[in-house]
Amino acid sequence: MTKRLKTLYSLVNKGGVFADVGCDHGYVAKYALDSEDFESVIISDISKLSLEKAEKLLKPYKNKVKSYVCDGLDGYEIEPDVVFIAGMGGEEICSILQKSKFRVKQLVLSPQKNSNKVRKLLIDLGYKIDSDFTFFDKKFYDAISATIGKDNYTQKELIFGRDNLKLRSAEFLDKLNMEAKILNSVISNENVSSLDKNEAEQKLALINGVLYEN
Repeated sequence: MTKRLKTLYSLVNKGGVFADVGCDHGYVAKYALDSEDFESVIISDISKLSLEKAEKLLKPYKNKVKSYVCDGLDGYEIEPDVVFIAGMGGEEICSILQKSKFRVKQLVLSPQKNSNKVRKLLIDLGYKIDSDFTFFDKKFYDAISATIGKDNYTQKELIFGRDNLKLRSAEFLDKLNMEAKILNSVISNENVSSLDKNEAEQKLALINGVLYEN
């Protein structure tokens, strides 16, 4: 597996049934079975072709694998203990969680964008966010792990991630510096509308507030 997937999988609480939603080639599910971390796995994807690739990879484990062509968890007949979702936008992840009939023990998520919306929804749904950080593997990714419980995030934590603000890792600060550079180029561009410039200035102020806080 890639560094990205290994980093995300390291957050998983072992045991029971593991579900990889939007499984693509099925590498994470295979790793879960090879590691003997779970009794069985569920793989699902909205694309039948993608799911068939994963089914082919996992054919040797057929007695331990259930597969569904479905949107999110809509087609699941079995309740998983852990749901793993990576490679989707935050709004898409939110839609999946809002429609789910299950309240699973653990969610391990990596939104491609709109992580703030995912964090807020998790808290609204009655989850405690146990890990929430940014890491780098050719590009920047957010990793969020949540279990059933109560939590409370400040607005700043919703935007940037609680562990990021607490630990201030080099990878997180690198991401902020990259975003600040992009925003500065927007602000200095004469062809950008005043509305877009104003929005960029507000975002930059938030980022600088984190970068240069004492």
